[in-house]
Amino acid sequence: MTPSISRRIAYPARMLWLSVIVVCGASASLGAQPAPATASVTAPANDRLDQSWWAGRHAAILAAVARHPDPAVVLIGDSITNNYNKAVLPDENFAPTWATFYAPRHALNLGFSGDTTANVLWRLRNGEVAGLRPKAVVLLIGTNDTGSAGRTAEQTRAGIDAVVDDLKHRLPDTRILLLGLLPSAITPAKTAIDAAVNTYLAKRYAVDPRVAYLDIGAIFRQPNGTLNDTRFYDPRLPQPGKPLHPDTEGQRMMAEAIEPTLAKLIGEPPRVPLASMTDIDTAVIPVPRLEMDSYDWYARHRDVLAMNGMTPRIVMIGDSITHFWAGQPTAARVSGPEAWRHAFEAASVANLGFGWDRTQNVLWRLRAGEFDGMAPDWVVLNIGTNNLTGTDNARASSPAEVVSGIDAILRDIHARSPRSHVALMAIFPRGDTSADPLRMAIAQTNRLLAARFAQDRAVRYIDIGAKFLKPDGSLDRDLLPDGTHPNEAGYRLWADAILAAGIGR
Repeated sequence: MTPSISRRIAYPARMLWLSVIVVCGASASLGAQPAPATASVTAPANDRLDQSWWAGRHAAILAAVARHPDPAVVLIGDSITNNYNKAVLPDENFAPTWATFYAPRHALNLGFSGDTTANVLWRLRNGEVAGLRPKAVVLLIGTNDTGSAGRTAEQTRAGIDAVVDDLKHRLPDTRILLLGLLPSAITPAKTAIDAAVNTYLAKRYAVDPRVAYLDIGAIFRQPNGTLNDTRFYDPRLPQPGKPLHPDTEGQRMMAEAIEPTLAKLIGEPPRVPLASMTDIDTAVIPVPRLEMDSYDWYARHRDVLAMNGMTPRIVMIGDSITHFWAGQPTAARVSGPEAWRHAFEAASVANLGFGWDRTQNVLWRLRAGEFDGMAPDWVVLNIGTNNLTGTDNARASSPAEVVSGIDAILRDIHARSPRSHVALMAIFPRGDTSADPLRMAIAQTNRLLAARFAQDRAVRYIDIGAKFLKPDGSLDRDLLPDGTHPNEAGYRLWADAILAAGIGR
C-alpha cells in the first residue's frame, strides 16, 4: 500500500493530527473471562528509515506529539489511514471526512503508506505515542503483511496481537478499536488469508475488555457478497491497479461505519446523528450488544460458547421471540415450554435467541464462535423485527437492509455448516392494525424475503404471520399479549409450523 509515485512525499505537516482508533468487539462486562492465548509466532519490529519520506514523517510526528500531547483519538495504520492527509478531487478528497469525524477530537494520524505490523511496532517503540493519553485508538493494519510482505495468516495475526499488546502497555487508560482487514481484489490468495485473519480477530478479541473489534468489510461489498469495485480509487488511477484503497465516498462510509462504536468508546455523542448515516447498511456490520435488557447478554453468550462441541440436531437463532420460547441455554423467561416439547420432544436443540438482537448482533455472535462445531440438521432463523425500530444505539433499518442482513447471516451459516438445512421464518406481525407503520414495514420486509428466498433451494421460507391476526386483520392479543412475543398458544402455532415442515421431533 504505497502512495502513487507523483504524491509519494507530499504529506503536509498541517494534516498530521489524526485519530488513532483500534476497533474490537468486547465490552467491559466480559472482563472476567480470560482471552485466548496470543499466537506463538514471533512478531518482528522493523523501521523504514532508508526511505526519506518515511523518516521525515516519523520525525514530524515526534515533534507534533511533543508540542500537542492531547489528542482524544489516535488513528494508527498504513496508507488507508495516511490517506486522510489527501485532499485531491475527485477520488482522493479525504479532508472533509477528517474534518467531520476526527479534527473536532484533535485526532492524531499515525498512518504510514506501505507499513506492516512490524513497522507500526517499531514506530510505537520509538516515541510516536510517548506521553499521549487518548481516549481511544483506532487500529487498521495488516493488509500489507498479507500483500506485499507475503506473510501468512498466522504471522499477520501475531503482528496485530503484538501491536495491540504494545498499545495496551503504553496507553493503559485507552480503549482500542481494532478494525478487521478491509476487502480487496489483489489476489484470491490474499483474500483467503485476510478472511482467516479476520476470523481469528473476531474470536480473539470478542472477550477483551480493552479492545472492541469491528469488521466493516461489508460496506465495500454488493448485496450478494461480491466486492464493489466502484468504492476504490485504484482502478481509476493513471496507472490502474486492483481495488485496495477506498475512494472519497468509500472512506466517508468507513468513517460512518466506525463512528457509533468510536463515539461509545470515548463517551461522546456521535459526530453525525445515527439516523442520518444512511450511506452504510448497519444491518450487515457485526456488533455485540446494542441495547440493555432484562438479562445479561454477555453471560448468555458465554453460556452458548460453553455448548461448543455439542451436536444439536436443531439450532434456533433469533431475538427475544426465540430466546423466550424454551430450551438450552435456559432463559429467565420461558413462555412456551409445552409448545417446545410438542415441537421437539426428545430432539437435541440449542436456543441461540438473544433478546433485543438485530441482524448485526447475530452476525457478531456467529463470528465470535457461537455456532462453531454444531453442524445441525436444521437451523431455524427468526430475526429482523428489532432492525425495524430505531433507538439511541442503532438507527432503524429499511426493509431492504433487513433482507441484506438476513442474507449475510445465511451465508455465514452455510459457510460454517454447508450440510445444514435452513428454515427462515417470516417476521411475525406487530402493530394492532394493518395501518400501523411497524406492521407495514414488516409486511414489506416479508414480501422482499419471499421474493429473495422462496425459490432458494438452500432455504425453506415459512410465513405464519396470518395465524397471529384476527379475521379483521387486527393483531390477536390472545396469542401475542404484549404485541410482540407469543404466549403458550402463540408458540404452539410456531411449533405446528415447524412440525409441518418436517423439522421437529
